[in-house]
Amino acid sequence: MVKKSKWIGMAAVIALCGAATACASSAAGAGSSGGGGGSVTIGESTTLSGSIASLGQTGLQGVKLAVADINAAGGLLGKQVKVVSADDAVTPATGVSNVRTMLDADHAVAIFGPVASSVAAAEEQVTNAQRIPIFFHTSNDIGLTTATYSKYVFQDVPNTVMEPRAAADYLAQQLKGKRVTIATFAPNYSFGQDTVAGFIAALKAEKVNYTLVKQEFPPLGATDISSYLAAIEAARPQYVFNAQFGGDLVAFTKQAESYGLFAETKVIAMYDYSVLQSLGSAAPAGAIGFDRAPYWTYDTSTMRDFVTKFRAKYGDAPSEWAILGYAAVQQWAWAVHKAGSFSGDAVSAALSGASVPTILGDQQVRSCDHQTELPEYVGAVSAQPGSAADPTHLWTTTAFEAQFSQIDYSCAQMQALQK
Repeated sequence: MVKKSKWIGMAAVIALCGAATACASSAAGAGSSGGGGGSVTIGESTTLSGSIASLGQTGLQGVKLAVADINAAGGLLGKQVKVVSADDAVTPATGVSNVRTMLDADHAVAIFGPVASSVAAAEEQVTNAQRIPIFFHTSNDIGLTTATYSKYVFQDVPNTVMEPRAAADYLAQQLKGKRVTIATFAPNYSFGQDTVAGFIAALKAEKVNYTLVKQEFPPLGATDISSYLAAIEAARPQYVFNAQFGGDLVAFTKQAESYGLFAETKVIAMYDYSVLQSLGSAAPAGAIGFDRAPYWTYDTSTMRDFVTKFRAKYGDAPSEWAILGYAAVQQWAWAVHKAGSFSGDAVSAALSGASVPTILGDQQVRSCDHQTELPEYVGAVSAQPGSAADPTHLWTTTAFEAQFSQIDYSCAQMQALQK
């Protein structure tokens, strides 16, 4: 397991404020949305149906569990927190409509989600205009914190530069200068294109000795990918970097197996808990998985307690999406308590440059782009089931932890992209 000794001594943070009285107390100058009594609403517009629904559904579970813990500890600034949610159907216009309703009718003071970065970019424009903080705990296109960035935007996942860089770093260490052939496979929209471009750029930066033999970009959510797979198989790459996720990656894996792709090729993809659980014994042993927060790599009492609580609530282990959703709410709640206000301006000021305790440890929020300084994890899918209680084929016991400082752009680079 990846050890995080620097976090082991930290106090349990699942209740977010450490004491019910601290959560419930109202600070002076709380603003129009502060003060004791009543309730306050947060919203989650995300993907709850279709092939990538597992990301939105489990992310929403994490958000709801975090809110339940806040309320059990006495609420936030003396108020109980409510969650409203809606399905965006992976459609920007629907996401915008959802968020407008949450802000105008439900008077939400913060928005969480969604899954698709295209939807996130559209939602971000609405929240920015109304000076409401939005926390991206699933969508991660770097454009969200550059091209459409404002001070009300917070990125709580490794972005589309960080994730492929981590996979490339891992591959470089495994290859040790050996020459290989590589193909790429990704959904044809901003996330897929940017992730693949980031992977190729990282291979060059790491001086990986490779030949790019094929690139395929099927539509997001495509059910028949046989022609794309046939093209990849005909190119006979030794490695395939796949930027699909959720149900799309499950479908790819099952169809690729029928083509015999895994017999000759190592696939590098987002083989996280949800995907591996869905695949069961069909999980491709030896494939290289990357994951933003695999619970089994965190050797801390805080994470163990959270996993136990999550299993008791939902009857399953938490996906990375649930973990990151929970941590995003912790981040927001910490800022509200720190500022003594639900105001977007006050929350933004409190979080910018802050170190926030979460179930993932103390998380630094970088002031230049509000990117949370998280690592990315990479590991090989195990041939053996995890346990009798949970037979999911997880990764082998050793995971590669790519540090934030090594895989993200610098502040100077991010600020140049923001102009």
